[in-house]
Amino acid sequence: MPSPRNLPFGRRRFLEWIGAAAVTAGLPSMIARATDPFPAAAPAPEPSPAYANSRFVSSSGNDASPGTQDAPWQSLARVRSALEAGEVGRGDAVLLRRGDVFPGSLQMPAVKGPAGVFTLSSYGPGALPQINGYKVSSDAWTLHSPQVWKLNLRPGSGQFSGNTDGASTNVGFLKAGGEIRGWKRWSLSGLVQDWDFYSDDTFVYVKLPASPGAGVEIAVKQEGLRPASNTVTSGVHILGHGGHGVRTYGIQDAEISGCLIEEIGGSRLKDTTRYGNGVEVWIGCSNVLVQGNTIRQTYDTATTMQGNIEGPRVAWTDCRFVGNTIENCNQSFEIWSHGTPAAGTGHIRCAFTDNQCRDAGYSWAANIRPDQAGMGTHLLTYDVQLPCDVEIARNQFIGAKDNFVRSSGSGRQIPAGIRIHGNTIALASGQKIAYQNPETIEQLDAWRSRTGNSQS
Repeated sequence: MPSPRNLPFGRRRFLEWIGAAAVTAGLPSMIARATDPFPAAAPAPEPSPAYANSRFVSSSGNDASPGTQDAPWQSLARVRSALEAGEVGRGDAVLLRRGDVFPGSLQMPAVKGPAGVFTLSSYGPGALPQINGYKVSSDAWTLHSPQVWKLNLRPGSGQFSGNTDGASTNVGFLKAGGEIRGWKRWSLSGLVQDWDFYSDDTFVYVKLPASPGAGVEIAVKQEGLRPASNTVTSGVHILGHGGHGVRTYGIQDAEISGCLIEEIGGSRLKDTTRYGNGVEVWIGCSNVLVQGNTIRQTYDTATTMQGNIEGPRVAWTDCRFVGNTIENCNQSFEIWSHGTPAAGTGHIRCAFTDNQCRDAGYSWAANIRPDQAGMGTHLLTYDVQLPCDVEIARNQFIGAKDNFVRSSGSGRQIPAGIRIHGNTIALASGQKIAYQNPETIEQLDAWRSRTGNSQS
């Protein structure tokens, strides 16, 4: 671990929580960065003979091609159809060409085959291949009313490029000139400030004195990637999705590693509730590993295990988040569960370990979400009703808008069964350790005594 004087943070209290020991020191302040401190995820390996069958995809390819490296496929839709037809399956790989952009999203069907895993990864030199959800405006905006412009987001409208097959018109955010514009309004009458936007079943409407023009990137409600059981996804860049970046649902034996996941969320979930997480592991999953990814700029949390009991889906078993870099998300890690506790329900042998989490609560959505109180936090435990068996250990939690932990319920206590130990935490002087708890970071011992969190 680097010494406190080498860490780029201003006036803070540095806490190294290892068992009952605590060390304090002043640190420089740093909330906004002018440069990107995190490089793209490490390159994935080149194709290996271990794959029984490798297929290649390039933005300059053709879906009628055989999918060889010399004659690659072109689209994510072709990858899905190949999985559905069993052209590729367990033991095989599909490799996306580095430096290429693949518009849309990929929801994997059940992977066929008797053994092994299906691998989605990358090949060639350059930046990670993008699974890019943005619809990109052409210069086709029309004036709807004074200083309100509209663009047709339906497939086939001809008014946008990029994710042309994406059916959703539920906009999470806009990106123009490299800046995310997140002020989603719920009616046309709510468009007041420049770059306020509203979307209905056909159009997105934007408040501006002049046309927004070509090149506005528009994130709509969809998941960038939904892996299937028996899969490994590594070395891809997932961005521009108004729903979740990655969502696992009722699967087992899956890995997401070495990916870059950013610019996620903001679409309408229901009524006036917006949502969007970097990686969401829903109830009913087992043996899911999320490792070595970089996750940043999400509407909600970077990583989460959540859900309510749904038929046979009653638990999270052996689900782990390991060695990820998390930056500028509203929360770093979330746990919530609903249902009636019983044997075999809840979180079983789950873990969040060896992750680097920085500047919680400073995402693109931090100042526009309606529920801001205490939500700029690294650890969020929310309405936890099912048993917990979760280890949170050896992480670095550096900088937060509000607090280190926000828990719901009586007394705002961390639920039993969540074991927090060996973490490094840095908060600003005078900042609260836990939401609606009285103790500041300087009063760690008092907080431990009152709450019983002696092993944090």
